[in-house]
Amino acid sequence: MSKVLIGSPVRNRAWVLERHLQSLHQQAVHKQFRYILNDSEDHTEHILQEHRIPYLTYDLGKTYGHLRGQYAYAHLAKLRNRLLEEFLLTDCDYLFSVDTDIIVPENSLEQLMHNDKDICSMLIRNHPQIKAHNALIRGQHVPGFSEGVIPVDLTGAVYLIKREVIEAGVRYADHASGEDAPFCEQAKSLGFELFVDTRLRPVHVYAEGVELIAQLAAS
Repeated sequence: MSKVLIGSPVRNRAWVLERHLQSLHQQAVHKQFRYILNDSEDHTEHILQEHRIPYLTYDLGKTYGHLRGQYAYAHLAKLRNRLLEEFLLTDCDYLFSVDTDIIVPENSLEQLMHNDKDICSMLIRNHPQIKAHNALIRGQHVPGFSEGVIPVDLTGAVYLIKREVIEAGVRYADHASGEDAPFCEQAKSLGFELFVDTRLRPVHVYAEGVELIAQLAAS
């Protein structure tokens, strides 16, 4: 049976972390957890401990804030690459990289694994006013996706990555569009394919009291 490591950097997410972890506990797959706690000041660490989630602490300093729009992509790249290093110490077949403000649907991780793609994401809406999703084609946000497993050029936030991709040396890096962009570009340059499964649309808790679910294009 294939095994998946679930992980993410996490900082000051006590307000949503319980829901996030509960949605992952209910996934009926052979799974392990590894989170990268960084510069956190709220009860995030306590919640990880309560849920018996393995984590390591990797502080980078508090020069940059933890709120949306304050992130340092160079720091996020370091944190995510640290997670990749932790993944390679396991015998897992997949890494499920999922941001901690995302609540995944029941059985959705099993579906991603069943798709058997190099890199495959669920579809989230990124912004409450702009029709921007976590999947781009030819550098452009697609305003509306149809239903299915669709090839894309860039994705992130909630995606399953095969071990072969990480073993090939694909890594995150600083980029104006976010640390996921170099990861996806490097993966494609090495011949790996990226997809989004638009049937899987998690809740994206954009902020406290603001929850987004992607809508498919009208048929």
